[in-house]
Amino acid sequence: MKQNTDEITLKKIRKGSATSTDREAIRLLRKHGILSLATWVTDFEEVSDRDFIRSLKQLLWYDPDQIMSLYVTPHRWTGYYRIASERRVIQLDQSKWDYKHQVLEAKYMSPWRIFLWVKCIELILQVRPRALWRSFFQSDQASRHGMSWYIRMGRRVIAHELWNFLLHDFRVSNGPTLREFWGMSQDYQEIPLRITSANGASMQSKIVIKP
Repeated sequence: MKQNTDEITLKKIRKGSATSTDREAIRLLRKHGILSLATWVTDFEEVSDRDFIRSLKQLLWYDPDQIMSLYVTPHRWTGYYRIASERRVIQLDQSKWDYKHQVLEAKYMSPWRIFLWVKCIELILQVRPRALWRSFFQSDQASRHGMSWYIRMGRRVIAHELWNFLLHDFRVSNGPTLREFWGMSQDYQEIPLRITSANGASMQSKIVIKP
């Protein structure tokens, strides 16, 4: 699984990943007959048309079997929340803070342009020749079934998201900042592998992998 396609962004959201290792992981999955899913996160504050073009090229370079696009959704306990704390909120319905809706204002692009770019990239990834061959003509029946199922579900999802974007996802302009909406950051709670002892003391676990 891959989250975002840009090295700078990966470091910003602290995913502990790299583009080269992610591409190799996709290659190894395919080698062993396992379908790969690229999870692409977008809608950062200064996103532009050029960024979407770069993301498209990067995704094509990855050559995943399937793609799932998400909109960046900051949680109070993550480091990214502090970075985005002064961004304006455009989605006040908290039930839509689910990674599938735009919730923060972008500096240079309107929500409809971002939505259009995301859907176009999804479409291009799914109708490129390699994806079509894997969906309908590859010899592995299980993989072929999985790919064709994903395409069928994708058509339904796109129709549903378009309907909601146009008629149900009510967005606001000049909304509150993220900090005003949710409060102060709680990123001090983001401690990986933290274990709390019986007396309430916090301990940090450590994993050592030996060759």
